[in-house]
Amino acid sequence: MKKIIATLIISLLAATFTLAACTLGGTTANGGGQNETGDGNTQQNTANEGGTVQNGHSIVYVFTADGNVTDIDENTTMYDYMCALKEDGDLVFEGENGDYGFFVNSVMGIGPKVVSSTPNFYSGWSWTVYTSITTLDGVIYSEEASFTFDRVSLHRAIYGVSGLPCVEGESYALVYEYSEMSF
Repeated sequence: MKKIIATLIISLLAATFTLAACTLGGTTANGGGQNETGDGNTQQNTANEGGTVQNGHSIVYVFTADGNVTDIDENTTMYDYMCALKEDGDLVFEGENGDYGFFVNSVMGIGPKVVSSTPNFYSGWSWTVYTSITTLDGVIYSEEASFTFDRVSLHRAIYGVSGLPCVEGESYALVYEYSEMSF
């Protein structure tokens, strides 16, 4: 089985709110360098503030779905894939099931941070999912909001990790972002 190449890049910037995920491709961001193992795979999953920022987004974990991590079929979701990564020790995340599926609230030990909260307004840091999937089988899975990472266009997912299909060869990113919402 191939080792997972994880991308960790942290820095507090940007704007939005959501979540999802899957694997293969990247660097670590404790200053921007890669930590190569004997087989050429990056294998360090540490997160610290002040890392590299790509296009104004604080990228934390980027990956491409790979059938070597777990069996992928038409029913496999991002959540299923994330659980396989977690079981292999390649991704640490926590969350809970809610009315809209599984909600990820912590990745690599980093959880939400409320900046301001009133009955009419919220601002803070939270997890967002980006994916290379825009439309699949006639279903729209992401918004136009996007950025490019490692020559792959990633779009803000409109489904959560348990509702977003995991498709071999597609890319996914867990992004820690700042958002503001008025009610």
